[in-house]
Amino acid sequence: MSVAKLSYDYNDYSFPEDWEEYRLSQLLEVVERPVDLTDDQEYDLITIKRNFGGIESRGKLAGERILVKSQFEIREGDFIISKRQIVHGACAVVSKKHEGATVSNEYDVMNCNNRVLPSFFDYYVQLPFMRRFFYIASDGVHIEKLRFKTRDWLRQKVRVPSIIEQQKIVKVLSTWNRAIELEERLISEKKQQKKWLMQNLLTGKKRLPGFTEGWQDIRLGDICKNVLGGGTPARNVKGYYKGNIPWVTVKDLDGAKQKYDSIEHISLDAIRQSASKIIPKGNLIVSTRMGLGRGFINMVDMAINQDMKGIILNSTSVSTEFIFYCFIELGNYLERLGNGSTVKGVDLSTLLNLIINLPPLPEQTAIAEILSTADREIDLHEKQLEELKKQKKALMQLLLTGIVRVNAQEVS
Repeated sequence: MSVAKLSYDYNDYSFPEDWEEYRLSQLLEVVERPVDLTDDQEYDLITIKRNFGGIESRGKLAGERILVKSQFEIREGDFIISKRQIVHGACAVVSKKHEGATVSNEYDVMNCNNRVLPSFFDYYVQLPFMRRFFYIASDGVHIEKLRFKTRDWLRQKVRVPSIIEQQKIVKVLSTWNRAIELEERLISEKKQQKKWLMQNLLTGKKRLPGFTEGWQDIRLGDICKNVLGGGTPARNVKGYYKGNIPWVTVKDLDGAKQKYDSIEHISLDAIRQSASKIIPKGNLIVSTRMGLGRGFINMVDMAINQDMKGIILNSTSVSTEFIFYCFIELGNYLERLGNGSTVKGVDLSTLLNLIINLPPLPEQTAIAEILSTADREIDLHEKQLEELKKQKKALMQLLLTGIVRVNAQEVS
C-alpha cells in the first residue's frame, strides 16, 4: 500500500485525482420484480439490521399470511435499502444465501452497474458522509419516522476508484472480514464450552479428579450472613446524584462477573436519606427484578437500588464465585418463579429458599477457577474481536477514500 496524493476537497474527505465523480443514479438503478403472491405458497422474508449489520431471515410465511401484498423478489448482488430505517444504517447487499427472498415496498431494491462493484459499495455506504446523505434525503419530525426520498438520494455525488482498484480494496477488507468471522466463531464455541461446563460441574454430573465427598442441598438463606435491599434516592435533589459512590441498577448488568464501577453515582447523604444500602466489596449483587438470574461480584463498595439485592455470604464455608455461577445457572428457574404481569420479580423469601447443590469448599473453589478461566478466555477473544473491528474500520476509512492506495502486488 502507498499513501496517495490528495487534491480533491469532498466535504469530509479529499479524494485522489484519478477517482471518477458520479451521481449515485449513474451507479445504481432501482429495480422492481413484483411477486404475485399465492395463498398456499411459502415465501422467504428478510429484514435488514441497523448499523450495517447485514440481512437477517424472518423465516418462511404463506402468501395468505403476508399482510403487505406489494412484495418484490431480491437477487444476489442487489443493494437493498430499508426506507424507514436507513438513517440507522439499514442497508445491505444480497448474498447468495438470500437469493429469491422477498421484500415489501418498504424497501428499495437497486442494481449496481459496471462502474461499481456491489461488494465495494457495501463498504462504501458505511463512510460518514454517505450516512449523512441518507439522513438529508429523509423527511420527518421524529428520527424513528423519517421517510427516505430515493430520488433525492440518487442525485448525490460521490467519487469512486476504477473497478480494478475496487476489486483490490474488497480483497483487502475481505481478509479482515474473515478474521472477524473466525474470531466470532471461536467466541461462540468458547461460550458453548463454558455452558457445558456450568451444566455439568455445578450439578455434580462431572466431578473433578481428586474430589469424592458428597454434595448437599442447601438453602441460599442458610449460607448467607445477610441480604441487603436497596432504594432510589429522590431524583429532585440534584446533590444526591453528584457523589462518588457507585449506585447499581439493572442497567449495570452487562454480563461481567466482576464490576468496579456503575453508570450512576450517589452521595453519602443520598444513602442516609433513602433505602439504598452500601454492599461491601467482594460480595454478590443480584437482580430480583427485570433480568432475573443476573448479577456480579462487586470489587468495590457499591450502593444498590430496589431492584437489586446484596448477598453477604458466609465466607468460611462458601465460595462467592461458585455461588455467582450457580445463580447465573439458575436464571431460567428464577424467571419461572418470578411474579408480575409486566415486569417479573422474586421476593426475598423466594430468593432465600433457593436450593443450591453445594460441594465442600475446596471443590467449590476448584470449579469456580475452571469457570473463571473459561470467562477469561472469552474475554480475551472478545477484546481481540473488538480490536479487529477497530482495525477494519480504520482501514476502511483509508482505503475507501483513497488516502491509502492498494498496489497490485500487495493483493495478488
